Amino acid sequence: MNITRYFTALALISLFLACDNKEDVPTPKPDERESIIDSISWSKWPLTDCSTSTRPVRDLVAYKLLGVPYQWEVDWMSGTTYIIAPNFSGESSEFTYREYLDSNLCSGTHGAYMNLIEGKTDVIIASRDISRNELQSSSAQGVEIETAPLAIDALVFIVNPKNPVKNLTSDQIRKIYTGEITNWKEVGGEDHTITPYIRDTDSGSQEKMETLVMNGLTMINGTYMPEIIGSQMASPYMQLESDEYGIGYTPYFYCTAMVRDLMKVNILSIDGVAPTKESLRENRYPFTSHIYAAVRKTQDHNSTPYKLYRFLFTERGADMIDESGYIAIR
Repeated sequence: MNITRYFTALALISLFLACDNKEDVPTPKPDERESIIDSISWSKWPLTDCSTSTRPVRDLVAYKLLGVPYQWEVDWMSGTTYIIAPNFSGESSEFTYREYLDSNLCSGTHGAYMNLIEGKTDVIIASRDISRNELQSSSAQGVEIETAPLAIDALVFIVNPKNPVKNLTSDQIRKIYTGEITNWKEVGGEDHTITPYIRDTDSGSQEKMETLVMNGLTMINGTYMPEIIGSQMASPYMQLESDEYGIGYTPYFYCTAMVRDLMKVNILSIDGVAPTKESLRENRYPFTSHIYAAVRKTQDHNSTPYKLYRFLFTERGADMIDESGYIAIR
């Protein structure tokens, strides 16, 4: 092989590897970045769905594009989280808040993907990529789903504020959740049994825990400890407020932007790295993850749902994501 052919082959190999490892993010053409959607009327707004933790970003994007004033406020229905709510006072609107909620669901991660697969919604923003179970369901129904990472999040571990432990290693986390470490004194804490709270199957947090943290290890069997299973995102928080010896996991954004000061917990450092926007952006925190946007692949590319999906990946869409508190992938 002569020198020209050698360098040509080397360049092709490098290009192949770069493409193989690149996240499939739908990048609009330069002239599309601001013109995909400038504004939209309520009558043309698509059906959307989201995870509990991605509701603020879905709602902020919707209110921005629909021209509705909004503000952060405590969710009166739960009292445990802040949400981004519309402010219709003194403003005329094409729709009521009730009508908005009927068309823009918050079904949770698994529910949002299933609604998308079943054609009950058009665009979703979810706390994770589509799961193995959901892929099986979509395949069985002959539906293909297009997903792409939209913003940076992380899985963080929370404890009662009275717990003196401030840092755990990744290996210690795994050993706690396989039952190998059972007492806080084994990790520098008090001599007391650890209560590891887990989430329900198919939740976004549980999927991330199993794939991002446990690396195929079998977690403690919740069947024999039903009291430690959290069926709602707020469940670990409510348990940990009164349990000095428990530990749970939750999305970073949900904890820092939605729960805030409504429920008192401490976030642990992992491997000596505290989860912050800086450590997440630099990928130094070990359990950094992404939230995803998704549509059906059969969606007409000229349709409003697909245009909204593509809009999320524009610079203007990224600005809205940043405003919500997430870290947009630019």
